Amino acid sequence: MAPVIKRVYPDSIAFEVGLEEGDRILRVNGRELEDPLDFSFHTSGEEVLELLVEKAQGELWEVEIEREPDEDLGLVLGGIVPKRCSCKCIFCFMDQMPSGMRPSLYLKDDDYRLSFLYGNYITLTNLTEKDWRRLEEQRLSPLYVSLHATDSQVRSFMMGTPRAAHGYSCLKRLVSLGIKVHLQVVICPGINDGGVFEKTVRDVVPLYPQVASIAVVPVGITRFRQGLYPLLPVTREYARDFVRQASFIQKEILHKLGSPFLFLSDEWYIKAGLPFPPLDHYGDLPQLEDGVGMVPFFLHEWRKLDFSGLQIPNDPFVLVTGEAFAPYLASCIESSPLRERVSVVAIRNRLFGAHVTVAGLLSGRDIIEGLKDAPCGEVNIPSVALNDDGLFLDDLTPKDVAVTLHRKLRVVEATPMGVVSFFAANSVRPQAC
Repeated sequence: MAPVIKRVYPDSIAFEVGLEEGDRILRVNGRELEDPLDFSFHTSGEEVLELLVEKAQGELWEVEIEREPDEDLGLVLGGIVPKRCSCKCIFCFMDQMPSGMRPSLYLKDDDYRLSFLYGNYITLTNLTEKDWRRLEEQRLSPLYVSLHATDSQVRSFMMGTPRAAHGYSCLKRLVSLGIKVHLQVVICPGINDGGVFEKTVRDVVPLYPQVASIAVVPVGITRFRQGLYPLLPVTREYARDFVRQASFIQKEILHKLGSPFLFLSDEWYIKAGLPFPPLDHYGDLPQLEDGVGMVPFFLHEWRKLDFSGLQIPNDPFVLVTGEAFAPYLASCIESSPLRERVSVVAIRNRLFGAHVTVAGLLSGRDIIEGLKDAPCGEVNIPSVALNDDGLFLDDLTPKDVAVTLHRKLRVVEATPMGVVSFFAANSVRPQAC
């Protein structure tokens, strides 16, 4: 559907030619538009724009605009209505959600446009020939693809649709268009590990550098798997064996390509109780948002902080995080002047269960329960536990948590500078070297 204007800035080109909120832009220079990405592509670099606009009242306007190359028009278009995922993946985390939560938490998107804009992973199972033609024309890059296996039978089984069998051929078609791709492989023990995993990696290596990286993550299991395929959890022993297997493949690929390519998420090393590789093992951190290299990067940035000008206030503070990261955050605090005043509290995830240990999936009620017997002091919550509207997964707000606990609470960025920012009002803020 053609994009709708959501905002027009005063004194802008759009304002001067009479465009208004609620207008729909149907065409640019004779090209029909589906969404804001189409608008950006077809207006980029064009000095003369001929717009066909449907006014909010239904009237059609033809508008001609002359501008300097790439001069901003001064308007904001409405967002993209995402394509829904039609796969029935045996490991889908959204199928393991409790009932009664807000509707947006159950929305499964599978849209290459959101992959380009936000790094969402797509399955390549719902691309039409029209989509392929648009990808060829606009070269939306990079894209993020959930591969899981190149074996067609295994991939079809894991993703619950015969359309998934063509994943590898679709991947090759994608890179043939000159589009860079980052892959994700979710490992389900006994299904796509072992020889299937090795085949997947070896099949993809020849597609480098258009396939720029593979992130490997362990399957996430919540306590709400009743009636779903019986997946095996990743145990400490399994994680150790998998890390060893993967490390041999990583070394082989590094020798062959001369560049890091295959990455394990931090969760593998945490579950295995093994040390992280050095930070340079992660290259330019291409899949940081998928939990690949987050902890090593945090530790690296923490070591760069200079605490020499810090004056420790008398009031105590509490840092809240998930069980996975708590030992690493505690070690950072212990190695710093903050150790006398700061306590790290690991919050157990009661909403999803013991297998879910990351801070980003903590609910407000989890935090309330976990802080009942915590040390006194101002509570600091990592921002990753909240959505863009400032809500926890259970729709509580930080204020709700603070009122229930009768404690002062603030939200901090989940970075080294964010962690120490609560001292800013009382002392000199540490600076990175």
